[in-house]
Amino acid sequence: MKENLNNYHVHTTWQEVLNGISLKDKKYLITGANIGLGKESAKAILSHDGCVILTVRTEEKKQTLYEELISQFDSSLFEIRLLDLASLADIRRFTKELQLESTKLDGVLGNAGIMATDFKYTVDGFEQQFGVNHLGHFVLINRLTACLLKGARIVMMTSGAHRLSNVDLVDPNFNHREYSRWTAYGQSKSANVLFAFEFDRRWKDYNVRAFAVAPGIVLDTNLHLHLQHDDFNELAEKQDTDKVPVKSLQAGVATQIMALCHPEFANKGGIFLEHCNYSQVNGDTRQGTGVIPWVLDTEFGKKLWQLSEEMVNEVFPETAKLAYEISYGELAHNRLPQSQKLELTGIEFKTEDSIIEMFFEQETCTIEGYHHPEVSIPSIANYELIEVRDNLFFVDLLFTENTEITASIAIDFKTNKALFVLTRYQPASTPDQNAPIPLKLASNYQQYFTPAIVLTGNHQVEHSQYPHITKDLIGSRSLYCYSTSIPTVYEHIYINSHWYCYNVINGIRKGDGGCDQVSYYKFDDSTYVVTWRELLIDLSFVFVYDLDNKTTTGKGWGNLSDVNKMINIPAGAHIISLNSLNYPLNYIPT
Repeated sequence: MKENLNNYHVHTTWQEVLNGISLKDKKYLITGANIGLGKESAKAILSHDGCVILTVRTEEKKQTLYEELISQFDSSLFEIRLLDLASLADIRRFTKELQLESTKLDGVLGNAGIMATDFKYTVDGFEQQFGVNHLGHFVLINRLTACLLKGARIVMMTSGAHRLSNVDLVDPNFNHREYSRWTAYGQSKSANVLFAFEFDRRWKDYNVRAFAVAPGIVLDTNLHLHLQHDDFNELAEKQDTDKVPVKSLQAGVATQIMALCHPEFANKGGIFLEHCNYSQVNGDTRQGTGVIPWVLDTEFGKKLWQLSEEMVNEVFPETAKLAYEISYGELAHNRLPQSQKLELTGIEFKTEDSIIEMFFEQETCTIEGYHHPEVSIPSIANYELIEVRDNLFFVDLLFTENTEITASIAIDFKTNKALFVLTRYQPASTPDQNAPIPLKLASNYQQYFTPAIVLTGNHQVEHSQYPHITKDLIGSRSLYCYSTSIPTVYEHIYINSHWYCYNVINGIRKGDGGCDQVSYYKFDDSTYVVTWRELLIDLSFVFVYDLDNKTTTGKGWGNLSDVNKMINIPAGAHIISLNSLNYPLNYIPT
């Protein structure tokens, strides 16, 4: 592979770069894809069986692009979406849609851009080149981290013009300095490199990498069509571009396709590429090729990141991590430790219509008599045991013979009560990606509850009672602190027997909120089992609430990976009770 890379040169085409490489089952997002480098990059990926989400700014451009692509490629391989990188509100709308659809991406090509435009502000008050080229992609890509798969690559398109100017951290919007179209363009292209390198530094430990690519001079784009001959005089004074080779469109996209898709760059990042190879450091600003030293300044990149956060009024912390694997890992920091107290122990339970027998080995347990008419429940499971408090246990069961179900059991030897919660994954059919996002009123999970009485060691069976559905928690409001080292805090309000509201106060999902389906069972005044089925994210949860000690212990379970595999998420939190909602007697929710 290295030998092949050494054979690449300034006029290497994307056809040569992708020769013999299949992109089947890969999915990429390309901004600014209706013309030029973006459209050609999409065609390159589609030609090798990859899938592409292409963004354009208007319905007219969307229709024109669709008509061209549908004549060459299967419609199942691409979708075209509207996105205006000059509007933070539109970027947030777009990223929210992708998150709600659980989109998974193998890469993002930040291709959209404008060049050497007349002075103008975006709707958010940014100098438009800095706003579109840098800040738009800064927000877009950071908000899409929840969609990135392990091994994903971010490619930011820069330019040899990045050598014209570094970023002015004091006045990036030219509010107090004379505007120069080429200085502004150079500033935005330097920002693209600095962002790519800082993003790579933050994400490389999770095998999400970022590159900066300068395509060279490609005339088959519309970047320069608005410029008059005299507009190039300033550029000629600052930089000698006559020695920069002019490329065909196929050669112009070769480097970005190489960075995005070529196996040579798997597990690599923080690299500036041009002419299908590694760029060399070149401090002579008069020359049009090479990487200028100022974009290699890590500390400056951190300052630009902080400035960008302040400008867009949104924080993307350095501790950000991949959504399903890491953000939910934060839920386990305050979880109680595992226990072996029931190891080599047999327990017998009585339900309303059967007897359930369990025997706990070291890592597995056997279950006899636990049945459901619609679900096949294996008799052997892997288990994890947590002692919530003295004589109160949470048992997590995973079945290797049926990965579409999981079970959780709360066992209280003090009250001799137990509750079996069987969770079943039953997704609806795959939605039409081109249709509007439907209002989702039911999750992909069903939970079946089996109240039981503990018979083992119970000398008062005739007086024992089953756990029961309760309304005790309706109206209560609390904070759940899952992690203190990296604060992960959720607010819950239990609004009625079927729904609760959540608000992410701190953590990876900070700012998110919504309502999910909920169920409540009561053991005694301090012990409850609360479960919920999420609507927008493919997850279910089961928790034991110990209100005396202000803890919750449980798990999440869901289909959040790129390989359609169910993932188990241990979780536990400290409870901070806030208040309860007081309703007039005639308006008490049920």
